[in-house]
Amino acid sequence: MLHEEKEMPSIVRKSLDHSYDVIRMKAKKKKRNVMWRKLAVAACCFVIAGSVFTNKHVQANINKLFHFNDKGIERAVDEEFPQKSNSIATDKGITVALDRYFADANKLGFSFQLVFEDTSILKKQVSEVSFDYRLKNGDGKYIMESIPDTKPLKGKKVYMSKAEDKNPSIDGKTGKVQYDVVFESNQGSIPKLKDAVLEIESIKVFYENDERKEIDGIWNLPISDKTKEEATSTVEYRLAETRSNIQIVSAKANPTSLNLTFSVDEVVEDENTFMDMKMVDETGKEYKSKGYSQDVANGKTTVYVNFPITSYDKANTLKLQVKKFGEIELVRK
Repeated sequence: MLHEEKEMPSIVRKSLDHSYDVIRMKAKKKKRNVMWRKLAVAACCFVIAGSVFTNKHVQANINKLFHFNDKGIERAVDEEFPQKSNSIATDKGITVALDRYFADANKLGFSFQLVFEDTSILKKQVSEVSFDYRLKNGDGKYIMESIPDTKPLKGKKVYMSKAEDKNPSIDGKTGKVQYDVVFESNQGSIPKLKDAVLEIESIKVFYENDERKEIDGIWNLPISDKTKEEATSTVEYRLAETRSNIQIVSAKANPTSLNLTFSVDEVVEDENTFMDMKMVDETGKEYKSKGYSQDVANGKTTVYVNFPITSYDKANTLKLQVKKFGEIELVRK
């Protein structure tokens, strides 16, 4: 079958409109996937062959959009931060559509809808459907590469710290699949997307009996430059006290999370030292991170972490609590 890229038909869009380096690179849920995949992510109703996503099907998927037990992302979804997309590509009898996506400096998320013309591929008990793919920005730099060890990396810098993915729905009868993924940068260093393209190289189908089917092809999905993130969508914080065991390097809340970089004048070798850290807002609500990264240099330990507090929360004061190093207060700039 010829590779085809086209704008999503209006009927498609109309229907779709109605749906941590301690914890390193959590690219896959299944152990077998971890064995052969590496996550480096350049510094980690549409109509096809007479098949239509119904409004009911799409609405069910929208209700499950980006559910990764992440309150920050959930808040961003509630605020309609994810963008709609019209990107769709067909190859090897499989159509892939980028339904929704979001991006800020801390996190990057995509929700895909797939249709398999050959529904027999999904007849056996399927545990997961995922991709080998990369995200290339308009300047030619690769921001994300989620690929197996057998393929070379094209990027020179890794931006992502970890990733989570899932299939909210796999319908073997209709050949329809939803695939959602969220990438995270503990350093808050994801570049702004401009003329970016998702380059899908393979679609992987994993079965409950440990078998796997791989379909190689070309599915290129351009990402629109339009974004709801404005200059005012970043809220910055500073350290309230002048003396503290903890030094704040930066604290910025974006639509999906608050990225915090702080250091302590001590070489911390135990990776679990900061596992208990949390952020507390002015109402007493506590926020914990899913993981963090840390560096040691010049007698200092620097920690990079995202907390599920968003710029939409507009918190005026926050407290960072770390059992070994105490508590500090942050105030909005």
